[in-house]
Amino acid sequence: MADQSTDARGDMDQRYVEAVERHFEVTDAYFERTTPTFIVKTRGKGYRQYIMKDAFKALADEIRPIRYMPRIRWIVDNYHLSILERNPEFKEDYSRNIILFAATVVTVFIDGYIRSNNPVLREVLMKDTPVFLNALLFTFAIVTIFGLHELGHYAITKYRGVDASMPYFIPAPPGMGGTLGAVITQREPPVNRDALFDLGLSGPITGFLVTTVMGVIGMSLSFVVPQNLVTQWMIRFPEIRFQQLPMPKLLEIIADVIKPTQEGMVLVMHPVAFAAWVGCILTFINLIPSWQLDGGHLIRALVGRESHKIISVAGVLLLVISGYMIMGVVVAFFLMREGMESIEPLDDLSSLSLSRKLGFLIYFSIMALTLVALVPI
Repeated sequence: MADQSTDARGDMDQRYVEAVERHFEVTDAYFERTTPTFIVKTRGKGYRQYIMKDAFKALADEIRPIRYMPRIRWIVDNYHLSILERNPEFKEDYSRNIILFAATVVTVFIDGYIRSNNPVLREVLMKDTPVFLNALLFTFAIVTIFGLHELGHYAITKYRGVDASMPYFIPAPPGMGGTLGAVITQREPPVNRDALFDLGLSGPITGFLVTTVMGVIGMSLSFVVPQNLVTQWMIRFPEIRFQQLPMPKLLEIIADVIKPTQEGMVLVMHPVAFAAWVGCILTFINLIPSWQLDGGHLIRALVGRESHKIISVAGVLLLVISGYMIMGVVVAFFLMREGMESIEPLDDLSSLSLSRKLGFLIYFSIMALTLVALVPI
């Protein structure tokens, strides 16, 4: 670190120097290696942390258009505010996004066709409906749930002016749902813990709403039939394996309203209803408070870096006891790798706002409604 007794503001870009001075009281300036850094105090009266949080966000918004972003730390009884250069404007090439999206549509459609080409649907329950149409409906439901989940993240990053990629869909072999989901790449850290919370919740809440809509549509297209009829089908179509799926509370509520199942009756789910079931799994897993999952971002925003690591281990255990052993192993593997924890905000000193803390009621509610336990718990 350079000598802090010599104010280095004259050697810095005056655009961000003036911006810093507008929002903070600067007591000194220096270069930390090549990074311009200011020792600052908050202006005004009141709770210091809230004043600093608002001032920092205002500064970040002001200097972002000139390709800078601030970072603040607490070192030896002082706020040290560094000015970082943003990456050059990224010119997005959407060809990979389009290719992956097209490949995912194909694999999901094939998966949906296999599921829809069920003799019970094809020859009994929906003999006047082409298999092709049911496969298209399944494809639309899956791609919409997964896609809008990621677009929820993308929308919040664009709203905040943060550089992020469009969603990349991940195709998977038919029989596994046809897709492993979609991801976006955020190329810059969030401004503060509030922004990290918003990033984490925006995807699941969007995906949850879309899953609910698909659940309503899917249950409307589903069937309630007598148990003895299912037994006859098992004899008539021995190639079909009838399986009772563990239902998330969300789909149970929808089914109770739209397709109530009396004793001795069985619910036969339409492919769109199955897509909603998959959407519940997607939402639940993403809300696990571990690693760089959406739930990991939410918990990181609430408790900070060190406590997040401890809670991440509990999240892995929750995956395992819920029946997601493979996913638990994958998350545990990445947790053990250096630098794979949740994103660190530029302002990691300010606490989460009260409104976001109350937002955890939404987080826990969605998690409870979408829990699909693959083993009894």
